[in-house]
Amino acid sequence: MAIDPDNLAHWNEVTPHHIVSPFYRREDFRRGEIVLDPVVRNAVGDVKGRRLLHLQCHFGLDTLSLARMGALVTGLDFSPPAIDEARALADEADVEAEFVCADVLEPPRHLKDFDVVFASWGAIYWIGDLDRWMRVAASALRDGGRLFLCEGHPAMLMLDERAEPGVLRVCWPYDSREPHIDIGDLDYTGANVAADRTVGYLHGLAHIFNAAMSAGFTIRGFREGDRIPWKALDQLVQVDRDYWMLPPGTPFVPLSFILEAVKERAR
Repeated sequence: MAIDPDNLAHWNEVTPHHIVSPFYRREDFRRGEIVLDPVVRNAVGDVKGRRLLHLQCHFGLDTLSLARMGALVTGLDFSPPAIDEARALADEADVEAEFVCADVLEPPRHLKDFDVVFASWGAIYWIGDLDRWMRVAASALRDGGRLFLCEGHPAMLMLDERAEPGVLRVCWPYDSREPHIDIGDLDYTGANVAADRTVGYLHGLAHIFNAAMSAGFTIRGFREGDRIPWKALDQLVQVDRDYWMLPPGTPFVPLSFILEAVKERAR
């Protein structure tokens, strides 16, 4: 499957901005910290000694944090500048990791027999064929291996990101097979980019669950969260170093979810 050229141009351009942005806490990582955000870190649990594949790893901060937690990590991303930076960061930090530059829907054949497939925060939005993405995740796992997916909630992605505080106004479909075209010269870190056209996809929960089950997963856990680690809506307020939430008094809308599933053993 061909990579969307607009998305590739966008991620190639924003990578140098992200490397230096405090949003990504690269300097904290260089000082020896684990910078995986607390919700994900607590939910993913003990990964010590586990072979872990991180899909859409960007420039590898979370991948390398998982390595510092004891995982044997491989990161995959389609952006050459991001993979180059991930490899350089691993070398600088003296953290063992493999990084692969490839289309996530056409991964190299050697990526097999992992204990965990991991993806978080803005991964499946970029995927037009979610069924295929789930099959890739399943084929990379050993029988009994675990999929861990932490994402922005489709209910949040429906909302008008420019609405005034306290107003929940539906603006986008809950689930759609049509591409969602976004044009804007600022990305979520505030970086100004010339490659300002991106193509995303909106996946409802039924679509996500059915794609996972069709790929051979058994869903073992699902949680919805009230916070997200970027300012996805203008009205969100920052509550600590890592997270944004809806303002006090706003009706509850889930902003995130965590899905845990296990690949069934072949019969």
